[in-house]
Amino acid sequence: MTGEEQLNWAGILRFDQERGLEGRRHDAGAAGLRGDARTQAQYLQEVAQLEMLPRLWEFGVQLTLDEYSDAVRVRSWMTHEQAIASHKALSRYPSPADWSPDPDIRYFWSQDGHLMYVTTARDDGRFVANRGFLTPEWAERLRRDIPQLAHLVTLYEKNQKAGRGHEGAPLGTPLVGVSVPEPLRLWRDRIEGELQRRAREQAEAHNPAPDSRAHQLPDADPAGH
Repeated sequence: MTGEEQLNWAGILRFDQERGLEGRRHDAGAAGLRGDARTQAQYLQEVAQLEMLPRLWEFGVQLTLDEYSDAVRVRSWMTHEQAIASHKALSRYPSPADWSPDPDIRYFWSQDGHLMYVTTARDDGRFVANRGFLTPEWAERLRRDIPQLAHLVTLYEKNQKAGRGHEGAPLGTPLVGVSVPEPLRLWRDRIEGELQRRAREQAEAHNPAPDSRAHQLPDADPAGH
């Protein structure tokens, strides 16, 4: 087992996720004390959105590095979209439709609940998608893992060769209001289902069912023996 695999990813995720929530609640309270109702409402909406994220540490099983990375990626998408919504709601000046706090990064949800992010910020011209450099091998893995976004993987391969950044790519998947977006719900259901399965297996391993044969009465001796 590698050092990365030995880390308590569930604990790290809990610390970061709860700290983010606490920060938003503090900001909402401070806005309320200032009498800034509009800003307070924006922060309270962000609190409600962050509470959509699953509390994966509560299942009592270790997270894999990939599961932790997925959860961090989902939270990053959410905070990215919150920054866009907050800027549009609170800015004194109109913003272009494609305004972003970090124009080098885009996030894309597939309809079946898989998230891909792409960043074009590296000085060497290489793109990064979901923790990996966009090499031919990594692109093939992304196409295999997220087939509904295969066309975007191919687009970014071409853009990387031509130095065109996000040209031709959609803006991404927005976060609107406090209703759970369908792709987020599907991702949440999938990862929670997997952790529930592992939790059951873990419980069964620590508390095996008694062997019913141990409670059977021995066969009666045949007469005369």
